[in-house]
Amino acid sequence: MLIYGTAFSDNAINLIRENGLGLELLQYSDPAFLDNFDSKHAQITQYMQGISGVSVHGAYLDTFYTSKDPLIREVSKKRFLQSVQAAAFHSIDRVVFHTAYRRYFDGHSKPALDNFLKKSIEFWQNFEENIPDGMTVYLENVEEENPEILIKIIEGINSPKIQACFDVGHAFCSSSVDLITWINVLGGTIGHVHIHDNDGSFDQHLPLGKGKIPILNTIQEILKHVGDKIPFVLECDVPESLECLRKEGIKI
Repeated sequence: MLIYGTAFSDNAINLIRENGLGLELLQYSDPAFLDNFDSKHAQITQYMQGISGVSVHGAYLDTFYTSKDPLIREVSKKRFLQSVQAAAFHSIDRVVFHTAYRRYFDGHSKPALDNFLKKSIEFWQNFEENIPDGMTVYLENVEEENPEILIKIIEGINSPKIQACFDVGHAFCSSSVDLITWINVLGGTIGHVHIHDNDGSFDQHLPLGKGKIPILNTIQEILKHVGDKIPFVLECDVPESLECLRKEGIKI
């Protein structure tokens, strides 16, 4: 099982190195960081030293790429391009983006949801040409009510360059559908996993074992579908989560 951590500080980076973990960089999700790439990339190069396996969490703030406003779509695309280009500069081949799904799509009407799916698929099909060969973009569930939304997007795009990032914590608190069903529906489209805990009420990003998610069963079910070669990214406190995994008998 491949385990990645997220970190902003030197101490956290050292902890990741000491435990032999991979790293998911969050810096390039920050618009200010993207706009100052020339002065920031040396820090990222330093962070990556001695770490095997690195991914990038791309821009997500205000990136409503299915918006009716063409200016919002333009800015969203620009931020995605910056994220992909930054990853390519560092020879990183994994970039995660959020879907643009909003809960109110389901609450309005079926045509509203269908329109979102259509626009989302079109956006990523057009964006695909900007993804370098050898790089994969992973679309992450956030507010989705059910896994059918994400699987329709992934299957509609129909590209080996775009797969699913299954966020366990988001699915647990945003959906009434159980995690096993999510995993079964997404199946082999899962190429990247974000894992953190919560009590089901909202997206708390608690350390593993501090909420109500059945961590061991969830991990085991994902591994059945995709094997042990894809990253499980700890989007939460790394030391406490590693302790939880060890207690569950998971080899790190």
